[in-house]
Amino acid sequence: MKRICAALLCLLLLTACGAGSQEETKDHRYEVLDGTGTVLYTIEDGELADTLDSLLSEPLEDMEHSASTGDVEPLYTYVYCQEKTLLAREDPDKERDYEELMRVLVPAEGETVVIQVLPDVEGLDELEGLSWLTDAAGLRDLLTSAVTVSPETAESLRSPARFVS
Repeated sequence: MKRICAALLCLLLLTACGAGSQEETKDHRYEVLDGTGTVLYTIEDGELADTLDSLLSEPLEDMEHSASTGDVEPLYTYVYCQEKTLLAREDPDKERDYEELMRVLVPAEGETVVIQVLPDVEGLDELEGLSWLTDAAGLRDLLTSAVTVSPETAESLRSPARFVS
């Protein structure tokens, strides 16, 4: 059940859920990291980012959820970043910072990728009312899921240069 909840939360993040009625959709981008954490590419082009969004949000019925995330050594990591929410009295024309919302770890072999929603989970401890969740459920485990994708999707994710213009 927790894997399904994490996958649904992932899909909500990819569809830019939560954009207010006064603003259009939030801009988002991907950073592609190598196995050592070095940024190789930044994907900001809307069309290329949309292609990657579609690839990462395969229909849930086509995905198989693995029982364990294991110790995945990623070949590449896709970091999904979205513009911060426009707050009251902020200038909508002013450039906004981006915040990391999700990571997709892609191994060198196989079709099982690891999705980490809100990977900087320690930052959630400052939110009032969530201490019961972080203490009892282990929030990091709840927001991390191993997902088996199609072989075509796995191969596409192992070729990040195709998403760069």
